[in-house]
Order: sequence, then structure tokens, then C-alpha cells
Amino acid sequence: MATTADPAESGMPLGPKLVLAAQGKKSVATIGNLNARDTSIAKFSYQQSKDVTVTFPSLEPSYLISQTAAPPEYPTVQLQEVMWSPSLSIPPVLSHTPRSLIQRPTMRTGAERIRSLIFHTMKSYPLMILHNDSVLPYVHAHLASSDDEDDGMEPLNNCISLVHMLSHGVRGSSKLFWKNVRQECDRLCATHMNMNKCELLAAMQALSIYIIMRLDQGETDNNNVDFLMTATVTALAKRFNEVLTLEKREFSGSSRDLTWKSWILQESGRRICVVYQVLNLLVYFEPAALCDKEGGFMLAPLPAQQDLWEASDEFAWRVASRGDYEFGPQFGLTMKGDLVKLDKKSSAYRETLLIDKSMEAGLQSASVAPWEEWCSGMDRFGGLVMLAASLMST
Repeated sequence: MATTADPAESGMPLGPKLVLAAQGKKSVATIGNLNARDTSIAKFSYQQSKDVTVTFPSLEPSYLISQTAAPPEYPTVQLQEVMWSPSLSIPPVLSHTPRSLIQRPTMRTGAERIRSLIFHTMKSYPLMILHNDSVLPYVHAHLASSDDEDDGMEPLNNCISLVHMLSHGVRGSSKLFWKNVRQECDRLCATHMNMNKCELLAAMQALSIYIIMRLDQGETDNNNVDFLMTATVTALAKRFNEVLTLEKREFSGSSRDLTWKSWILQESGRRICVVYQVLNLLVYFEPAALCDKEGGFMLAPLPAQQDLWEASDEFAWRVASRGDYEFGPQFGLTMKGDLVKLDKKSSAYRETLLIDKSMEAGLQSASVAPWEEWCSGMDRFGGLVMLAASLMST
């Protein structure tokens, strides 16, 4: 039904006009170029649009413009109102940081039991911190007992203090704990390029405790620091590897040139790598992807034997190493969970860095070895490696 009005009688100004339809109906506003002589034939009508439409942006619910056929002397442009589509709206901004430490899919019953034992083993590490006479199996006693304030162990010492604070169970201690962890991660990310080897190592050791405690607690409002912790580990590990790579280039390969303290740092890096790789068996842990596994190894070489790791001083360490830089047989763990003895020509045999492409030689330079040969000289850290091997073999 069309509605006609005389612009002269209505008092409306002459020229382009716009009339909107009643609320609740599809409306079409007809715009015409009118003048005083044409007022007698000006018409404003409602009609359905039926031609191709072109959208244009608007601050109000979107409108469509359509061009229809009209008498040549009175070209019109029709404006049709349409409903606002929710699909066109801007998605809401996330109010929280997504979690990144996500548990891996459930496995068969036997494999789940092994994974549970691995997790219980790792959860024992924060408890060891609460015992003054106990040292983590991947933290060397010489570094842990150092009284030098400039030894670079501040990140780990801060971690130990925070764990003790949380153990008292005071109300609000959990919130304070994770607030300090967040601040510590921010500090480490900001300063890691200026850290020395000891500081980088201690920071990675501390982060391993924070991550284990986060997994033990589950997801809470206070501990949503997954992304920050994994990003910090990545930055620290890359820098630690860069520093040791530069040091290794200056190393001649003779046991007389390798000091006990330098070996401690290299072996500690090897052990913290084991911790993070085993964590990756439990949850999706992105920094573990930095390791090159193309050669078929998960870990190579495996941690050194007990007499080397627990040597009380450099003299005892020299005796245990038998004056040989290669320190006796070296072993590796394949992706299938097999133990192999590395050939002395293998790059994996010589590699002692934390996260590096140490698998280039592949399995062609290794031979299958019995587990008892490696376990006979291993300290308590060997249990974690064997559990990891059992899980991988399933």
C-alpha cells in the first residue's frame, strides 16, 4: 500500500527527502530530487526490495542499500533495514590466559600406572627441598652448599624460600606464592641475556620445581602462569646452550683442561634436560620440542655415573674419571625406550649441552646395552630414567 504526501502542504523543505517506515516492518525510504515544480507528483512509498544488495558499515545495526528500477525522471535509492546478525559481531576478548600445561591423553592401564609413578617421583622433589639434609638429584651438592652470595644460585635459593613459605599452610600463602613466581619469571625473562652459567642453570632448576608444583595443585585461580613459565624455560634454555656452546669451542678436549666446576655445570644441564623431557611425557611441554630427536634418541647421553656426580672435590672427581675426558661408557635412550651404548665417534656421545642438536649421528653409532650395566653405576636419579623408558616402550 502506498502513501502519498504533498510536501508543500506538510511544510517539509524541498529537496532530497527521507521517510522511515513504521517500527517492526521492513522499511524502504525513497529519496528523490524534488523541486517546486515537481511537488505535485512527489510520492513516498513503501515497497519490498528485490534486487542485488551491497552492504556498507554503520555504527547502528547494519543496513543494506539496493538499487531498483524507477521512472527515468525520478531515480530512487531504496534503504532497507535488516536484523543485526550476531555472527558479524567482534568476538569477545579472553579474560584469562589459556592453559598450556595440558595432560596428555589417557593410555592403557599399565601405561597409566607407569605415568602415575613418574608423577609421584617428580612430586617428591619439592618435598626434598623441605629437608635440609636432602639435595635434589639434579642439583649438585657443591652448588647447593655454596655460601658464596655471588655463586649465581639466587633463583634456586628464592625457590627454596618460597616452597618453605607455602609449606606452613598459612591462609593466603598460595596466592602469595604464585604472585612471587610470576614476578620471578618476569625478572628472569628480562635479565636472562645478562646471566652467567650458574644463574641460568639455577633458574631452570627453580622453574622445574614451580612447574611440578603447578601440576600437583591442578588449575586454580592463583596459578594461571603456565604460558609464562614455559616461555621463561625456553628463553633460559636457549641462552644456557649458547653460553656452553661458546665455552665448548674453546675447550681442547683434554681432561686436564676441563675443570670440575665446568663439568658440574654441563652434567647439571644434562640432568635438568632429563627432568623437562620426562615432564613432556606427562603433559604437553613446548620447550621439550627444542630438542632435535631426528636421530632416534630421546635422551643422549644419559646422566653420568654416581661416583662422578657425588665426588666431594676435584681430586675425587679426577680419580673417578680415571683421567679420561670421556669418563667411561656413555649411554643413550631411544624414542622406543631402548638403552644403547654410544660409540665414541658419535656426536651424541660427546654432547653435554642442555638443548641442542645432539642426535645427528643417529642409532648407527650405538649398540643395544643391558640395563644392569647402566644401573650398576647410577645414582637415585636413574629410577626416573627407567620409568620414562618403561612408559616409552609401552
